[in-house]
Amino acid sequence: SDEEEEEDAALKLLTSNAPLLSTSSTLPPTTISLIRFPDVNLCDDDKRSNATLQSVQFYPKQDDEEKPMVLTAGLDKMLKFYRVGGAVDDIGSNNMLTSSKKEGLSSKIQGVYFKDLPIYSASFLGDTGKVVVSGRRPFFYIYDFVAGKIDHVPRILGRDERSLEKFTTSPDGKLIAFIGNDGYIILVDARSKHWVADFKLNGSVRAVSFTPDGDFLLGSGSDGEVYRFDIRSKKCIDKFQNEDGTITSSMAVTDRFLAVGAESGVVNLYDDNQNYESQSSATDPWSAFSLISQRRPIKSIMNLQTSADRVKFNHDGQILAMSTQREKNGFRLLHVPTATVFSNWPTTKTPLGYIWSMDFSPSSRYLAMGNDKGKCLLYKLQHYQDGR
Repeated sequence: SDEEEEEDAALKLLTSNAPLLSTSSTLPPTTISLIRFPDVNLCDDDKRSNATLQSVQFYPKQDDEEKPMVLTAGLDKMLKFYRVGGAVDDIGSNNMLTSSKKEGLSSKIQGVYFKDLPIYSASFLGDTGKVVVSGRRPFFYIYDFVAGKIDHVPRILGRDERSLEKFTTSPDGKLIAFIGNDGYIILVDARSKHWVADFKLNGSVRAVSFTPDGDFLLGSGSDGEVYRFDIRSKKCIDKFQNEDGTITSSMAVTDRFLAVGAESGVVNLYDDNQNYESQSSATDPWSAFSLISQRRPIKSIMNLQTSADRVKFNHDGQILAMSTQREKNGFRLLHVPTATVFSNWPTTKTPLGYIWSMDFSPSSRYLAMGNDKGKCLLYKLQHYQDGR
């Protein structure tokens, strides 16, 4: 049958031993080796609030992969930058480090206080040296951390959103896609701060993600449908129903795979290795839907019991991190080539708390996670230590 053929093709795709990027070495499945480092913001412990860390992100271009820069931001209105610590003894994946242990301690670079903005989202604008900061307000900020300059953008002209708390940025840092009201995604030029375009979904928008090349923007939400918009033509070129059928809560995409997280806790992994052509010359951009409106996931991952609030691929696409902020230690790592969850980590004793934000460093040497207690947890992934 067609379904069996699709499943066979998906299985071949997943069980292929070829690394997902030619420069990567194959990550072994089943178990993963991590070493816990001191919390990124431990060096700032006397000034650290217990406010939830809404955003944690590594700078996409690092001059020192061993000591990358990372930002944290949260409801205490603080945006902070740290330089991750260097070598530390192998202390096991779950052991606690005492603050007296200086090895591996990160150092604070700078902190910025936004007096009128509890921060819900903060993101680097590519490697431009700038950060977008937003919250439940009609305005947002762009902070230039090289020049130390704060740019206040009072509103998006033509829009009347009272909250711009969720957004994503394009890989090159030129565009910001805000989640707006009534099913709209609002595209803003990061340099001019002007409105560029609106993209419309049938339901309310809950998740947005640019493709790695920046050519397309994916959006999904309350209707469970996944939309793909062409940035150049400003048209929707693809739409399909996520098989889970409930409200979409998160999305992540690589050159090869698409992960869609739902409020049910199910994360669907799709083959996204399609040849999407720009529809700028098409008279009817919806004409393609009859060909690609049905799509079956390669695997449905059901390890989270509550809403899959965050999904994130590492740099070579071999790991998918999945988390829920509604469940203590609600965090899992998926071995993408075999679509199996790593069974050895985290354990019931891993002190993660409730995870609200996460990111891999650009070469996947580190995994950082922000929790509900204001801690930025840090783990080193052993497989990627020699630049593999």
